[in-house]
This record gives sequence, C-alpha cells and structure tokens, in this order.
Amino acid sequence: MRSFTVGTRGSALALWQTRDVSARLTRHGATVKEKIITTQGDVNLADRLQGSIEKGFFTQELEAELHDKTIDWAVHSLKDLPTRMPRGLVLGAVLERAPASDLLLVRLDALDDAMPLSLKAGARVGSSSLRREHLLRRHAPKANPLPLRGNVPTRVEKLKKGENYEAILLAEAGVTRLALDLSGLAVFRLNPKRWVCAPGQGAVAVQCREDDAEVRGLLAHLNHPATNRATSLERDFLRVLEGGCTTPFGAFIEGDVAHLGLAKDNGWTSTTAKLIAEPTASWMQTQLDTLSSTTSQEEAHEWLSRRL
Repeated sequence: MRSFTVGTRGSALALWQTRDVSARLTRHGATVKEKIITTQGDVNLADRLQGSIEKGFFTQELEAELHDKTIDWAVHSLKDLPTRMPRGLVLGAVLERAPASDLLLVRLDALDDAMPLSLKAGARVGSSSLRREHLLRRHAPKANPLPLRGNVPTRVEKLKKGENYEAILLAEAGVTRLALDLSGLAVFRLNPKRWVCAPGQGAVAVQCREDDAEVRGLLAHLNHPATNRATSLERDFLRVLEGGCTTPFGAFIEGDVAHLGLAKDNGWTSTTAKLIAEPTASWMQTQLDTLSSTTSQEEAHEWLSRRL
C-alpha cells in the first residue's frame, strides 16, 4: 500500500476531524501525512455565509489540489460541501454522524427563564448563518441576532469575554469534538426536529478522486451507510431547492421522516414529510412547494430546548 496525503483546512476543528479520519485509516494499514490548505473561508470573514457554501467557500482550494493530485483525499464538514460535486470527484466516505443539533450558549447574566429560550429581552446573539438567525427570530423574537464569524474556539472565547454578545449559536458537533471548556455558560441543546439543522450537519465527509480505486477501497472502511443515506437525502432537498433560490433552509432526516424548514418573507416555516421508498427530485419539489405555500406545521409536541 502506498503512502497517502490528506488535505485539510488549518482550523482546530478541521484538524481534529482530519486526524480522527487518519487514525481510523491507520488501523487499516494506511500511512498518512497531512497538508494544510487555506481556503476562501479561512481568510474572508464576511458577516454572512448564505450562498457561499455552494460556491465552494470552504472547499474549492482543497478540490483543486485533488484534481492536481497533490493530495489523495480531503476531509470536510459535510455541511460545508457544495451539493453538486465537481467532475471527477466523489464522496469516498461519510462517517457516523455526531449530534446534528445546534447549541445555544448563554452568559449567565443574560438568562431569563421566563422568556423564550431563556434569553433576556434584547440579548445579543451571535450566529454565522441566516438559518439560525431566522430560527431565533421565530422562537425568541425579543432577542437581537448579530453576525459572528471565526473558528469555534474563538467564538466561545468572544462570548466568555462579553465581546458584543450575550449568547451564541453554533453546531454541537464542533463543540463536542474539541471538548471546549464551557464553564460559566448556560448550555442549551436545540432539537433539530424543531430547530432544523443545516443539511449534513454533524457529519464528516471524505472526498477523493472518482478514478482512484485504491483510495476508494480504503475509505469504504469508514463509511456509515445510515448516515450517508440520511445526509444524502438532506442535501438532495437542498439541491432541489437551490434550483430556484438561495433561501435559508434546514433539513434533518431521522428514520423515515424528513423535518424541513425554510425562511419566507413572513418568517420561518417548517413541516415534516414521511419519506417514500425512493424519493425523487419531483417528489422532493412537491414537499418544498408545500413548505413554501403553507403556514408552519412544526411538531409543537416536541421539546425545543434542553439545558445540558
């Protein structure tokens, strides 16, 4: 077996995910070295990410090195990957999903248990996505959403220091993987069935060249079929939706139920759909059309937030 080179971004989370993949592959006899590659997303800290993912904001430079054969695979947070794969590249593996939930981290002086999400009125809440912002406006309308970029540890440190924010929203998976110190903060898990997560959130994907049979055979050891199927369908919904817009959107599939959410002019709306055996693009479009044209049908009997 030849030695391999993996491409990765240089953030703490990207390196954790890459080194976890490498450790797993080492157990299957692979020798792996890593190459850190800077992407647009690492240098452009513009406030909003909406629409940037499909432009390869976090992935384009890694994919270019795959095409140039300077790396053998690249490790990504699946939610950062465009839904349309560049020609000649495939997903060699999707690892078992970590929790797909978002977390709400709140400074103790901003807590008010009488208010929605236990946020005091006017609390400034940092977020990197318009999906989270729209969900916040729906579930805590008296909170004040603000843009927040930077890597996960930096966001947490800004909150702890009280730099412009009383609370922040971010993916649970990243916080858990990095084992960040959240002492002094109230931590709430947000139910992805109601606070609908980004498609693919919580899953790590490994991208490789389609024609590299040796690498694909090696990566197949890491693939988790149930996660791969669920996240593929979530991303399929997003791909169908993107045929007409870049509206903030969430999708979470658990078992045979799809939980979908969409931002509209009058706010966030959500619904559920029971999956058919072989969901087609036209079937997905029908579900999205229903979501766009109706009022919210979220599962109010489901819990929204739980303090950890």
